[in-house]
Amino acid sequence: MAFFYDSPRGAAYSWLIDYAMERSAVFVLARRGEFQLMEEAERVFSLLEPYLIEKRKISEHDIMKRLDEETMHGNGIEYGAGTYYIYGCCEEAAVVLKQAADDLFAWQHPHLPEDLNFWDQDGQDLLHNVAHERMGGLQIGKEEAENISAMVPGLFLSRPEHKKFEVFWQDVLFHKPRKLEIFGFGIQEIPESIGELKDLKELMLHESYVTRLPAALFGLTELEDLTVYTEDLVEIPAEIGNLTKLKRLNIACGSYHGPTDHVIRREEESLTRVPPEIGRLRLLELLSMNYTGILGLPMEMGQLQNLSFLDLSRNQFQSEPEFIEKLTGLSYVNLSDNRFNPMP
Repeated sequence: MAFFYDSPRGAAYSWLIDYAMERSAVFVLARRGEFQLMEEAERVFSLLEPYLIEKRKISEHDIMKRLDEETMHGNGIEYGAGTYYIYGCCEEAAVVLKQAADDLFAWQHPHLPEDLNFWDQDGQDLLHNVAHERMGGLQIGKEEAENISAMVPGLFLSRPEHKKFEVFWQDVLFHKPRKLEIFGFGIQEIPESIGELKDLKELMLHESYVTRLPAALFGLTELEDLTVYTEDLVEIPAEIGNLTKLKRLNIACGSYHGPTDHVIRREEESLTRVPPEIGRLRLLELLSMNYTGILGLPMEMGQLQNLSFLDLSRNQFQSEPEFIEKLTGLSYVNLSDNRFNPMP
């Protein structure tokens, strides 16, 4: 299985539907549980009715029996109880699928039927998709996966060659994913070309030897989720305030992605302050900063009125930050393992 690194969308999604239609015998959609589907989902079922071949119901008892007998079916979509709608592949049905969605992982309840899948002539998965898990792929060979990935922008398939950062980064810039994870390559800096990923919404950096964040990162104004794990981050630049759509921000120093002979002491961490510009992140709901040398926080953080989760454990605070009492929406606060004993 060649797995999708990120959900195919736009032109890549349209190309994928045509590709799968030409190579499959049927495609399948699910109606699961007692979900009350929205009108648009019911409309899709109605438009696809002329192409319906079979309805297949699978109960919880059926699922448990398969597990007990270790005879799970070869189709990934049938992982739970529900009604499965099996349709014949044709151009007319492809038009319906393209008009209903613009993103493979959009096939989720309640807005749409769940988990658009395609089966080949033998009834096995050709295109597998578990949308709510953001997981899917194509059952194709290595050479075809390479050809598709090189030919269709946005159809980003994970490949063994991505263990080399240069190869991985070349594909990142070509496909421009909305979700990006840079983990364990052993690099010392993040390329400034990250600024080309204008649609990026989620970014996870876990690189022990990266000490500075590239300036171009703070031009990615669509970012909603930013995680930075590194051994020793030098600073949080004032430009963090440009990321006004951020909802989740995680920063942790003393982080490693492999065995190490030396773990830096918290007192040796370079990150000692947070810029007041962080107060501009008015949409922030989750903030976690751990294992840093930070001694205190700016009062501007009292402006983060959407904050509900705050984890400031394992830092160097000498007293409880004064702004916390202003954050009336907080449902979770962790101030443990600082230089003072926090109140409950």
